[in-house]
Amino acid sequence: MIFEIITIVGIIAFAVISLMPATTEKQSVRLDHGRMSYNGAVFKHKFDGRGTLQVQKQGRYVGHFDNGRFEGPGEFIAPSGWRLQGNFDKGELSGVVKLHIGNKTYAQKITADGKLENAD
Repeated sequence: MIFEIITIVGIIAFAVISLMPATTEKQSVRLDHGRMSYNGAVFKHKFDGRGTLQVQKQGRYVGHFDNGRFEGPGEFIAPSGWRLQGNFDKGELSGVVKLHIGNKTYAQKITADGKLENAD
């Protein structure tokens, strides 16, 4: 009788644990033999939420991720100082994109077919 009760309690405890929702954690991850690093939110082993992706000698992206893809507002900052700001939809730039070089800003709009137009 006691064995059955312990078994039932164990099954219920494991069921509760397995049904608990996964949570987002802040992590630091190194990829590609240290040439890339990520610092930010991770959910189910994918970048998810706000984070920074640094690519050695190429620059860094600061912004939002969803399920491992760029999503929402983000900014790429090159080592030479120029910056690209825009909105991402499922990993692709969409809408108005701003390129900042020195004290000048250039705005372009990405059309539905992927072409660029002046956004001014």
